[in-house]
Amino acid sequence: MTSKSLKDFTLSGGQKAVVWLLGLALVALFVSSLTYRMSHPGNKVEFQQRSSGGGMPGGMGEGMSEDAMKHVRELMERMGKDPENMEIQLELANSFMMIRAYGRAQTFFEKVVSVEPKNVQALMGLGMCFYQAEQFEKAAEAFDKIVAITPDDSMALFNAAIVKKYYLHKHEEADAQLKQIVDNPKSSAEMKKRAEEELKRDAHAEQ
Repeated sequence: MTSKSLKDFTLSGGQKAVVWLLGLALVALFVSSLTYRMSHPGNKVEFQQRSSGGGMPGGMGEGMSEDAMKHVRELMERMGKDPENMEIQLELANSFMMIRAYGRAQTFFEKVVSVEPKNVQALMGLGMCFYQAEQFEKAAEAFDKIVAITPDDSMALFNAAIVKKYYLHKHEEADAQLKQIVDNPKSSAEMKKRAEEELKRDAHAEQ
């Protein structure tokens, strides 16, 4: 998860650089999951994507690999034959995310959400795309929609809380969502630990 597929950019408002750590694809029999971690001084935001398709082969280095290009072309061909297939659209979105083509990924995530507004996978990816585009209000809104659909989704709660705490300065809302993670018996031990650590951290000290 620490390959040099990192992207630094300076956020508006004098905020410090955000470093994206692009995870390797973990391909399972029916489900492939990708975990994206954004590290900001003093906080970590995680994004997890799952698709029911085969996902992208292997891990990514700098830019788009030959295998990645081939996979995207195959998906585009499949979409051309079956343009209403949201499963293909979602897999395309995830594939573009892997190669850091966030604008293209956003287009496909939005298509899926327009047809399936409660598709948690698409909303999670859309939130990441909005974050990358520095559209923090929209990012938080996407994560909050996931929470409204699946209240026990600790990753969505954590993402929403971090965006609100460090970029929207909605500290009370952020703390409430972090406490939700800690108090929920369904939250994993890892997510509870991260939420507890975040509750102790001063957002103002990280600016």
